[in-house]
Amino acid sequence: MASPRGLADCRVTDLSGGAVRLGDEWRERPAVVVWLRHYGCLLCREQAAGFRRREAEIEALGARLVFVGNGDAAAALAFAARHCPGCRVLSDPGLQSYGVIGARRGWASTLGPAAVGAGWRAFRHGFRQGRVRGVPDQQGGVYVVLPGDRVVYAYLSGSAGDHPPIEDVIGALRASGAGETVPASTGGAPARAGHGDGSR
Repeated sequence: MASPRGLADCRVTDLSGGAVRLGDEWRERPAVVVWLRHYGCLLCREQAAGFRRREAEIEALGARLVFVGNGDAAAALAFAARHCPGCRVLSDPGLQSYGVIGARRGWASTLGPAAVGAGWRAFRHGFRQGRVRGVPDQQGGVYVVLPGDRVVYAYLSGSAGDHPPIEDVIGALRASGAGETVPASTGGAPARAGHGDGSR
């Protein structure tokens, strides 16, 4: 499916503070784009660690891994240095790209039972909450986008910590290389029609 209208033209910033056109991240090769909640979130640290463990596999499939957060440049730099050194980290403090993909925002999805359970899961795995470095009630999502602005996988988090299985993301990337596409999902619902159910 085509990417949401205007996504490629969203302006974000890189770690130097320079303006970047988001669509340039997948202009020449596929990209796995992970929208984080905020840079101090223990759930985002958990998610980043999971994707970073699979970065070599993503690269071997001809794609790049890109994280998009929404804090300031200093917060992005600190997150990159501590939690995903060497990764591509961008920031969208104005939340433009979050709005374009339809990422959920609100305290009900941030503090509900599913989010509390996910926080406990991340805590047990050794991740710790930091100071809020961005918008605290913003949720994220994951897209796999091919050159030509073609989305082959889209997942919007229904609650804090509702992350797609990384195996599904890589499976979509692998299938796209074989000339196939994988139906996009949003926590078990069609992408653009709803959000994740927060069951994970």
